[in-house]
Amino acid sequence: MDTEHGTLSWLDIVRIGLVQTSIGAIVVIATSTLNRVMVVEIGLPALVPGILMTLHYAVQVLRPRWGHGSDGGQKRTPWIIGGMALLSVGGALAALGTAMMQDDVTMGLVVALIAFLMIGIGVGAAGTSLLTLLAVRSHPARRAPAATIVWIMMIAGFVITAAIIGHALVPYSGERLVFVSAILCAAALCLASLAVFRLEKQIKISRVEHADGDHRDFKTALTEVWHDLSARRFAIFVFVSMLAYSAQELVLEPFAALVFNMPPHESALIAGAQHGGA
Repeated sequence: MDTEHGTLSWLDIVRIGLVQTSIGAIVVIATSTLNRVMVVEIGLPALVPGILMTLHYAVQVLRPRWGHGSDGGQKRTPWIIGGMALLSVGGALAALGTAMMQDDVTMGLVVALIAFLMIGIGVGAAGTSLLTLLAVRSHPARRAPAATIVWIMMIAGFVITAAIIGHALVPYSGERLVFVSAILCAAALCLASLAVFRLEKQIKISRVEHADGDHRDFKTALTEVWHDLSARRFAIFVFVSMLAYSAQELVLEPFAALVFNMPPHESALIAGAQHGGA
Protein backbone atom coordinates (compact mmCIF):
# COMPACT_ATOMS: atom_id res chain seq x y z
CA MET A 1 0.00 0.00 0.00
CA ASP A 2 1.29 3.44 -0.90
CA THR A 3 0.54 5.04 2.47
CA GLU A 4 2.85 7.99 1.77
CA HIS A 5 0.54 9.29 -0.92
CA GLY A 6 -2.63 7.80 0.50
CA THR A 7 -3.36 5.69 -2.56
CA LEU A 8 -4.55 2.14 -3.02
CA SER A 9 -2.10 -0.66 -3.75
CA TRP A 10 -2.88 -3.36 -6.31
CA LEU A 11 -3.85 -5.68 -3.47
CA ASP A 12 -6.26 -3.04 -2.16
CA ILE A 13 -7.80 -2.74 -5.62
CA VAL A 14 -8.34 -6.50 -5.74
CA ARG A 15 -9.98 -6.32 -2.30
CA ILE A 16 -12.37 -3.71 -3.65
CA GLY A 17 -12.96 -5.99 -6.62
CA LEU A 18 -14.06 -8.74 -4.22
CA VAL A 19 -16.90 -6.50 -3.09
CA GLN A 20 -17.98 -6.11 -6.70
CA THR A 21 -17.80 -9.89 -7.02
CA SER A 22 -20.13 -10.18 -4.05
CA ILE A 23 -22.56 -7.66 -5.53
CA GLY A 24 -22.59 -9.52 -8.83
CA ALA A 25 -23.18 -12.83 -7.08
CA ILE A 26 -26.40 -11.61 -5.47
CA VAL A 27 -27.69 -9.60 -8.42
CA VAL A 28 -27.40 -12.51 -10.87
CA ILE A 29 -29.72 -14.61 -8.69
CA ALA A 30 -32.47 -12.01 -9.02
CA THR A 31 -31.98 -11.04 -12.64
CA SER A 32 -31.52 -14.52 -14.07
CA THR A 33 -32.69 -17.42 -11.91
CA LEU A 34 -35.66 -15.86 -10.11
CA ASN A 35 -36.82 -14.26 -13.34
CA ARG A 36 -36.89 -17.67 -15.03
CA VAL A 37 -38.68 -19.36 -12.12
CA MET A 38 -41.43 -16.74 -12.11
CA VAL A 39 -42.08 -17.10 -15.84
CA VAL A 40 -41.59 -20.84 -16.35
CA GLU A 41 -42.07 -22.78 -13.10
CA ILE A 42 -44.79 -20.51 -11.68
CA GLY A 43 -46.28 -19.45 -15.01
CA LEU A 44 -46.52 -15.71 -14.36
CA PRO A 45 -46.50 -13.19 -17.24
CA ALA A 46 -43.01 -12.00 -18.15
CA LEU A 47 -44.25 -8.52 -17.25
CA VAL A 48 -44.06 -9.45 -13.54
CA PRO A 49 -40.28 -9.97 -13.31
CA GLY A 50 -39.95 -7.10 -15.77
CA ILE A 51 -41.65 -4.73 -13.33
CA LEU A 52 -39.55 -6.03 -10.45
CA MET A 53 -36.36 -5.49 -12.46
CA THR A 54 -37.55 -2.00 -13.38
CA LEU A 55 -38.05 -1.21 -9.69
CA HIS A 56 -34.58 -2.50 -8.90
CA TYR A 57 -32.99 -0.26 -11.54
CA ALA A 58 -35.27 2.76 -11.00
CA VAL A 59 -34.19 3.07 -7.37
CA GLN A 60 -30.58 3.27 -8.51
CA VAL A 61 -31.29 6.59 -10.19
CA LEU A 62 -30.54 7.90 -6.69
CA ARG A 63 -26.93 6.71 -6.93
CA PRO A 64 -25.53 10.25 -7.37
CA ARG A 65 -27.30 11.34 -4.19
CA TRP A 66 -25.90 8.43 -2.20
CA GLY A 67 -22.42 9.07 -3.58
CA HIS A 68 -22.67 12.72 -2.60
CA GLY A 69 -23.74 11.67 0.88
CA SER A 70 -20.79 9.32 1.34
CA ASP A 71 -18.45 12.08 0.12
CA GLY A 72 -19.68 14.37 2.87
CA GLY A 73 -18.51 12.01 5.59
CA GLN A 74 -15.23 11.08 3.86
CA LYS A 75 -15.83 7.45 4.93
CA ARG A 76 -17.20 4.96 2.45
CA THR A 77 -16.85 1.70 4.40
CA PRO A 78 -20.10 2.14 6.41
CA TRP A 79 -22.00 2.81 3.17
CA ILE A 80 -20.44 -0.24 1.50
CA ILE A 81 -21.15 -2.64 4.36
CA GLY A 82 -24.60 -1.18 5.00
CA GLY A 83 -25.48 -1.44 1.32
CA MET A 84 -24.20 -5.01 1.15
CA ALA A 85 -26.24 -5.99 4.22
CA LEU A 86 -29.40 -4.56 2.64
CA LEU A 87 -28.59 -6.23 -0.67
CA SER A 88 -27.99 -9.60 0.98
CA VAL A 89 -31.25 -9.52 2.92
CA GLY A 90 -33.07 -8.36 -0.21
CA GLY A 91 -31.59 -11.20 -2.26
CA ALA A 92 -32.71 -13.82 0.23
CA LEU A 93 -36.16 -12.22 0.53
CA ALA A 94 -36.51 -12.15 -3.26
CA ALA A 95 -35.97 -15.91 -3.39
CA LEU A 96 -38.44 -16.40 -0.54
CA GLY A 97 -41.05 -14.23 -2.26
CA THR A 98 -40.59 -16.15 -5.50
CA ALA A 99 -41.06 -19.47 -3.74
CA MET A 100 -44.16 -18.10 -1.96
CA MET A 101 -45.74 -17.26 -5.32
CA GLN A 102 -46.24 -20.96 -5.98
CA ASP A 103 -48.91 -21.07 -3.24
CA ASP A 104 -49.94 -17.42 -2.77
CA VAL A 105 -49.17 -15.12 -5.69
CA THR A 106 -50.34 -11.94 -3.96
CA MET A 107 -48.30 -12.41 -0.78
CA GLY A 108 -45.30 -13.57 -2.80
CA LEU A 109 -45.47 -10.45 -4.96
CA VAL A 110 -45.63 -8.20 -1.90
CA VAL A 111 -42.50 -9.82 -0.47
CA ALA A 112 -40.78 -9.67 -3.87
CA LEU A 113 -41.59 -5.97 -4.31
CA ILE A 114 -40.00 -5.16 -0.95
CA ALA A 115 -37.05 -7.41 -1.73
CA PHE A 116 -36.26 -5.90 -5.14
CA LEU A 117 -36.54 -2.42 -3.65
CA MET A 118 -33.95 -3.46 -1.05
CA ILE A 119 -31.75 -4.94 -3.78
CA GLY A 120 -31.81 -1.69 -5.74
CA ILE A 121 -30.98 0.45 -2.71
CA GLY A 122 -28.29 -1.97 -1.57
CA VAL A 123 -26.57 -2.13 -4.95
CA GLY A 124 -26.71 1.65 -5.30
CA ALA A 125 -25.40 2.43 -1.82
CA ALA A 126 -22.62 -0.16 -1.81
CA GLY A 127 -21.62 0.04 -5.47
CA THR A 128 -21.53 3.84 -5.70
CA SER A 129 -19.50 4.26 -2.52
CA LEU A 130 -17.17 1.50 -3.66
CA LEU A 131 -16.47 3.12 -7.03
CA THR A 132 -16.06 6.53 -5.37
CA LEU A 133 -13.45 5.06 -3.02
CA LEU A 134 -11.68 3.52 -6.01
CA ALA A 135 -11.70 6.76 -8.00
CA VAL A 136 -10.59 9.05 -5.14
CA ARG A 137 -7.92 6.82 -3.61
CA SER A 138 -6.38 5.29 -6.76
CA HIS A 139 -3.24 6.80 -8.21
CA PRO A 140 -4.13 8.51 -11.53
CA ALA A 141 -1.91 6.09 -13.44
CA ARG A 142 -3.76 3.13 -11.91
CA ARG A 143 -7.35 4.26 -12.38
CA ALA A 144 -7.96 2.72 -15.80
CA PRO A 145 -6.53 -0.75 -14.97
CA ALA A 146 -8.16 -0.55 -11.52
CA ALA A 147 -11.58 0.02 -13.07
CA THR A 148 -10.96 -2.90 -15.44
CA ILE A 149 -9.96 -5.24 -12.59
CA VAL A 150 -12.98 -4.31 -10.47
CA TRP A 151 -15.46 -4.63 -13.34
CA ILE A 152 -14.07 -7.99 -14.47
CA MET A 153 -14.31 -9.25 -10.89
CA MET A 154 -17.99 -8.27 -10.82
CA ILE A 155 -18.58 -10.27 -14.02
CA ALA A 156 -16.71 -13.14 -12.35
CA GLY A 157 -19.30 -12.98 -9.57
CA PHE A 158 -22.02 -13.46 -12.19
CA VAL A 159 -20.25 -16.44 -13.75
CA ILE A 160 -19.27 -18.23 -10.53
CA THR A 161 -22.70 -17.80 -8.94
CA ALA A 162 -24.52 -18.99 -12.06
CA ALA A 163 -22.34 -22.10 -12.08
CA ILE A 164 -22.96 -22.73 -8.36
CA ILE A 165 -26.72 -22.33 -8.77
CA GLY A 166 -26.60 -24.58 -11.80
CA HIS A 167 -25.23 -27.43 -9.70
CA ALA A 168 -27.02 -26.65 -6.43
CA LEU A 169 -30.57 -26.54 -7.82
CA VAL A 170 -30.62 -30.25 -8.72
CA PRO A 171 -33.35 -31.32 -8.22
CA TYR A 172 -35.26 -28.04 -8.30
CA SER A 173 -37.71 -27.09 -5.57
CA GLY A 174 -38.85 -23.82 -4.04
CA GLU A 175 -37.32 -24.77 -0.71
CA ARG A 176 -33.97 -25.55 -2.31
CA LEU A 177 -34.08 -22.23 -4.19
CA VAL A 178 -34.57 -20.29 -0.95
CA PHE A 179 -31.87 -22.28 0.88
CA VAL A 180 -29.25 -21.90 -1.86
CA SER A 181 -30.01 -18.19 -2.32
CA ALA A 182 -29.79 -17.49 1.42
CA ILE A 183 -26.43 -19.27 1.70
CA LEU A 184 -25.01 -17.41 -1.30
CA CYS A 185 -26.23 -14.05 0.00
CA ALA A 186 -24.74 -14.67 3.46
CA ALA A 187 -21.43 -15.76 1.91
CA ALA A 188 -21.34 -12.66 -0.30
CA LEU A 189 -21.92 -10.37 2.69
CA CYS A 190 -19.14 -12.04 4.67
CA LEU A 191 -16.71 -11.82 1.74
CA ALA A 192 -17.46 -8.14 1.14
CA SER A 193 -17.13 -7.27 4.83
CA LEU A 194 -13.76 -9.02 5.09
CA ALA A 195 -12.57 -7.36 1.88
CA VAL A 196 -13.08 -3.80 3.19
CA PHE A 197 -12.11 -4.51 6.83
CA ARG A 198 -9.75 -1.73 7.97
CA LEU A 199 -9.13 -0.79 4.32
CA GLU A 200 -9.78 2.93 4.73
CA LYS A 201 -8.03 3.12 8.10
CA GLN A 202 -4.79 1.98 6.48
CA ILE A 203 -4.87 4.79 3.93
CA LYS A 204 -3.91 8.32 4.84
CA ILE A 205 -6.50 10.84 3.64
CA SER A 206 -4.68 13.33 1.49
CA ARG A 207 -5.02 17.06 1.89
CA VAL A 208 -6.23 17.25 -1.71
CA GLU A 209 -9.19 15.02 -0.95
CA HIS A 210 -10.15 17.15 2.04
CA ALA A 211 -9.89 20.24 -0.13
CA ASP A 212 -12.12 18.71 -2.77
CA GLY A 213 -14.59 17.46 -0.19
CA ASP A 214 -16.42 20.78 0.11
CA HIS A 215 -19.89 21.17 1.49
CA ARG A 216 -21.82 22.13 -1.63
CA ASP A 217 -25.37 20.89 -1.60
CA PHE A 218 -26.27 18.02 -3.90
CA LYS A 219 -28.36 20.09 -6.35
CA THR A 220 -25.52 22.54 -6.93
CA ALA A 221 -22.95 19.77 -7.42
CA LEU A 222 -25.21 17.84 -9.83
CA THR A 223 -25.94 20.97 -11.87
CA GLU A 224 -22.24 21.72 -12.24
CA VAL A 225 -21.45 18.18 -13.39
CA TRP A 226 -24.35 18.07 -15.85
CA HIS A 227 -23.29 21.39 -17.40
CA ASP A 228 -19.87 19.88 -18.09
CA LEU A 229 -20.16 18.78 -21.75
CA SER A 230 -17.65 15.94 -21.44
CA ALA A 231 -19.32 14.56 -18.30
CA ARG A 232 -22.78 14.74 -19.90
CA ARG A 233 -21.65 12.99 -23.09
CA PHE A 234 -19.91 10.30 -21.07
CA ALA A 235 -23.04 9.74 -18.95
CA ILE A 236 -25.11 9.27 -22.11
CA PHE A 237 -22.49 6.89 -23.50
CA VAL A 238 -22.55 4.79 -20.33
CA PHE A 239 -26.37 4.74 -20.39
CA VAL A 240 -26.50 3.41 -23.95
CA SER A 241 -23.73 0.89 -23.26
CA MET A 242 -25.41 -0.48 -20.14
CA LEU A 243 -28.75 -0.65 -21.94
CA ALA A 244 -27.17 -2.85 -24.60
CA TYR A 245 -25.29 -4.91 -22.02
CA SER A 246 -28.36 -5.59 -19.89
CA ALA A 247 -30.98 -6.05 -22.61
CA GLN A 248 -30.73 -9.85 -22.57
CA GLU A 249 -31.10 -10.36 -18.81
CA LEU A 250 -34.87 -10.98 -18.77
CA VAL A 251 -34.86 -13.03 -21.96
CA LEU A 252 -32.09 -15.62 -21.80
CA GLU A 253 -33.15 -18.08 -19.10
CA PRO A 254 -36.91 -18.12 -19.87
CA PHE A 255 -36.02 -18.57 -23.55
CA ALA A 256 -33.75 -21.52 -22.71
CA ALA A 257 -36.59 -23.12 -20.75
CA LEU A 258 -39.50 -22.43 -23.08
CA VAL A 259 -37.73 -23.22 -26.34
CA PHE A 260 -35.17 -25.86 -25.34
CA ASN A 261 -36.93 -27.28 -22.25
CA MET A 262 -33.90 -26.69 -20.04
CA PRO A 263 -34.46 -27.17 -16.27
CA PRO A 264 -33.36 -24.36 -13.88
CA HIS A 265 -29.88 -25.70 -13.28
CA GLU A 266 -29.14 -25.94 -17.03
CA SER A 267 -30.47 -22.47 -17.88
CA ALA A 268 -28.41 -21.05 -14.98
CA LEU A 269 -25.28 -22.53 -16.55
CA ILE A 270 -26.26 -20.93 -19.86
CA ALA A 271 -26.53 -17.56 -18.10
CA GLY A 272 -23.08 -18.14 -16.59
CA ALA A 273 -21.64 -18.87 -20.04
CA GLN A 274 -23.21 -15.68 -21.39
CA HIS A 275 -21.67 -13.56 -18.63
CA GLY A 276 -18.35 -15.32 -19.20
CA GLY A 277 -18.51 -14.22 -22.81
CA ALA A 278 -19.25 -10.68 -21.70
